[in-house]
Amino acid sequence: MIANYFEDYKELGLSVIPIEWDIIKKQPVSHRAWGDGKPMDLYPKHNAIMIRTTQPVHCLDFDIKNTKDKNLYHKWLNTIVNINPDIIAKLYIEETRNKGYHIWLKYDADLHKQSLADSDLGAEVIALYAGGPLVYTYPTPGYSIVSGSMEDLQELSTNEYNLLIETSQYYNEYKPKYDPNLKAVSYPLGMEKFCTDFDTKISDETWLQILKDTSLVPMSNYRYNAKDKFVAFKRLGSDANSISAKVYFNTKRLMVFSASLHDYPNWHNKHDYPVWSLPPSFVIFYQCNRDWDATFTKMNMIADSEGIECTANTYTGEFPIQVFPYPIQKSILEVAQARSLAPEFLALTALFAVSSLAGTHYTSDFNGDAKNILFCLLIAPVSVGKTPAYKSMCETPLKLIQEAADKNFAKDIKEFEKIQDDKNKTKKPRRFIPFAVDGTTEGYVALSVDQPNGIGVYHDEAESIFNAGSFKGTNDAISFFTQCFSGGRFTQVRADRDKERIVPNMNINLLMGTQPARLKNIFTEDRLSSGFASRFIMVESEYIELNTEVDPFAKSKEVCKQWVELLEILYRNGENYNKGDMAAIHIRMDTEAKNTYRGYYKENLKEANKRILNKAEQYVIGTEAKMSAYFPRLVQLLAIINNPTTPTINVKVVEDAYTLYKYFAQSTMKIISKLTDEIDTGLPTSLELLYQSLPETFTRKEAQAICKRINIDERKFDVSMRRKDFKALFRKIEYGVYQKL
Repeated sequence: MIANYFEDYKELGLSVIPIEWDIIKKQPVSHRAWGDGKPMDLYPKHNAIMIRTTQPVHCLDFDIKNTKDKNLYHKWLNTIVNINPDIIAKLYIEETRNKGYHIWLKYDADLHKQSLADSDLGAEVIALYAGGPLVYTYPTPGYSIVSGSMEDLQELSTNEYNLLIETSQYYNEYKPKYDPNLKAVSYPLGMEKFCTDFDTKISDETWLQILKDTSLVPMSNYRYNAKDKFVAFKRLGSDANSISAKVYFNTKRLMVFSASLHDYPNWHNKHDYPVWSLPPSFVIFYQCNRDWDATFTKMNMIADSEGIECTANTYTGEFPIQVFPYPIQKSILEVAQARSLAPEFLALTALFAVSSLAGTHYTSDFNGDAKNILFCLLIAPVSVGKTPAYKSMCETPLKLIQEAADKNFAKDIKEFEKIQDDKNKTKKPRRFIPFAVDGTTEGYVALSVDQPNGIGVYHDEAESIFNAGSFKGTNDAISFFTQCFSGGRFTQVRADRDKERIVPNMNINLLMGTQPARLKNIFTEDRLSSGFASRFIMVESEYIELNTEVDPFAKSKEVCKQWVELLEILYRNGENYNKGDMAAIHIRMDTEAKNTYRGYYKENLKEANKRILNKAEQYVIGTEAKMSAYFPRLVQLLAIINNPTTPTINVKVVEDAYTLYKYFAQSTMKIISKLTDEIDTGLPTSLELLYQSLPETFTRKEAQAICKRINIDERKFDVSMRRKDFKALFRKIEYGVYQKL
């Protein structure tokens, strides 16, 4: 009988695949390699057939075992009959071995496998098999004909086809907790290094646990071929002996074949997913309902439990944005992308904002070395976004709270004027001004007298700082800001003793912007040799390609609520500290953190001694010495950013601060070196990330895929192999195959 069906179906133009079926185990003895191009001949041992669904013949599969409603098929059929009874005669219907149904149809369109209805638990109940998937059919053991035949299939109209599909979709009970449009294609911007470290460093045991969380377990009775490099897995709770997924432990990849795991990219829906060979981070992404925030939380927990050092490096740039809490680093990158700003500018401005607001109302165990004082310089061509960075991270987040403060101040002034007379003299209310945009040194001193917490000063054009002085004949404010860098007690002496001013603990932060061409006008040879330039944290940016796809009303143009809440807490605390309504907050530092800090501190001293012994350039020695003052300051700032209410310095804070300090020192040294014609170059960070992401042995195609995953041009590997320093890291073992040295 099977021979007749085999020949008849071939004459109909169907792709027929005869197989051997184990009647006792109710499963195929083996699947034939139907995709290898070899003819599918019928042999005496064959007792079952499969059809490869190709245009125009497709199949609706009713998997009744996956639903509580065992009458679902009959409800579906009655609905079709009531609406258009003529359709049934155009179909071929058969009952499957699991009491499900196959409904064969003829519709001349290029279709793909599609899940139409799922149970309330997400199991597939009705699916359209089209565009290649295999479907068992009668006379496979256990299958029986309900009505019609393959020979009797009639072409469906578009309306008739849509009726079958839409009626099937009506019975869908599954409501996903995620947005189906969210798919893992590449690592999120700014998390490339973190994800690469995680995907390559987790142990096999952890990889097994992640797979188990996906409801996948190893198959104990799978028969492997000699060339198989995968481990066969099956879906937890499945009675079938067919493979549900292939898992690769060497490269840490998962390929799902079971349609029941439709929340994940799989063989049946892969046309809807750009990537269906999943690394561990992508698997966790789908586990966490396609929420990258939840994904990174889980990845961090796993990394911490295994003691894996995973660091989230920034996009393809160099700034160590992982030092910020994840919501803030994500927001910085989103704002940078939406507003076409340099992430480095936003990040440095963020540190300036926190340092200015934290001021003097925090203390620590650094014995006064950790002042919340930063001198920052943003260097970029005109219109690259220096002022927008300040507005994004400082001005806009504080807009509402400052507007409310303005109203309260106006009210306080009215109350003051109402009760003021010759007999009743009270102190006039003072407005809290955490940030000053331009001004004079006289004004900064006067404000610091009224605000013990300190202030942040922003100069849009750095050259204007030299005109800020108003009490010296030279009108030069350099000596003033040089003293401000160290903080502490400030005394302003005047001929008129009544005009003397003393600030017990001066705390002024400075943020400036300038263009590369004007840098030499600001830091002349004299100012370089004096060490004034070395006090600044300098970052630079070239022109940035504008984002033409951004929605002008998108929320990504504004910083996250976590950042706004952080600034509001610091603002309130600073205001209360100025009024004397609260004491300074002490930042606790645990013993392990102190030991870690001591290690870095000694390392810095040893490096400084090497520079002295090697007779390094004077500006190098001086710049490194000034930059070292920022290490304890950054430690303190990162602790405040992580928890402004009860800040604690732990090992991670110290390590992050050291990473940040080294980045700033290198960036500043690079810029000052340019001014003295001493340029320091090395292998770009993007190439270092690419090198770390590549396996020990790989093909050009794999290298291209990795480039895409870490958000760099997929031709980057091929182009970079022209560089001597990069090419020297590999050897070509055969055509298109490379090995790390």
